Amino acid sequence: MLPYLHILIRVEDDGSLHALGAFTSKEKQLAYQKESGLKDSQVRLDFFNGPFDEDINVVYAGHRRWNMDLFQLGGYFKSEGEAWTWVTQEGYVSVLRIDTSYQEEKALQQDALERYAKLQRRWRLATYEELVEREGADKARANIKLRFYEDALESFKPKTRRDLRALYAFAVLMLCFPFAIFFLLSRGPDYGENIDSVSWLPNYASDISYYRSKQVQVFEFKVSGEDFKRWAESRGMSVRRLVNQEIISRYRAYIPTPNSRSSSPATPGGVLTIEQFESWQDDISAKVARGLIAESPEKEIAIYDSHTKKAYYEYLIDF
Repeated sequence: MLPYLHILIRVEDDGSLHALGAFTSKEKQLAYQKESGLKDSQVRLDFFNGPFDEDINVVYAGHRRWNMDLFQLGGYFKSEGEAWTWVTQEGYVSVLRIDTSYQEEKALQQDALERYAKLQRRWRLATYEELVEREGADKARANIKLRFYEDALESFKPKTRRDLRALYAFAVLMLCFPFAIFFLLSRGPDYGENIDSVSWLPNYASDISYYRSKQVQVFEFKVSGEDFKRWAESRGMSVRRLVNQEIISRYRAYIPTPNSRSSSPATPGGVLTIEQFESWQDDISAKVARGLIAESPEKEIAIYDSHTKKAYYEYLIDF
């Protein structure tokens, strides 16, 4: 039995972390690092606690895009399903073959890219270059390699009646795919910034920014103090004057971060400065010292800032 595995991690200049491999000994980890040409300052070492069977072949690493737009490692998992459960849609899962060499990994990656290129031409998928531009090189390579690492790709050419039936079923699924996408998108999160009006707020609300999903309702809007009180009471919320400073989450804590508004990169080594952290906190939350606060038995909370004439609302469902 193996008590733990050595995990080799590459550290980017912006502080992002990317798992490279899993090894049963320090010597094998060092051999991989030396072969890849990575310096000690470019990597860090982690451990995945077992116990593991001696014949273990692969584990998975979950990468998640976190605050400051950096990739962070969320953990290591014995199954691909467990890893995907942790990862958000902005992240990805890396397959870490146990005690692989750098050359073997390069060959596996090249084989996966060649296989994807064949599929791309046949099914008119996004090119590898487009994936890199959209997702970044690490995420694009990891997703492609995860798909093909077991050499499981089979020919799409039907050889038997059973294959033909499967191909017909696949064609039907492809026809239904747009409807499934529409259904999923209609149930997905909705967000917007600086909207003049929305159907779910009264017409006296303006400059509306929001993030709304089945679990999270967070929005803010311009309104007078009297209208804020009228709106909150119409929702069954009790309104009182603020006594102490309150902090409430803003919609920016949930919406995808545009490139034009992305936070400054971390300092070398991935360490955030106090100024960077405070700037990020100010961007995703609001501090209100003077105004009104409204609450409901369902744990809705709304705060009105009398200085900026702005209302903030937050409701986290089943959290």
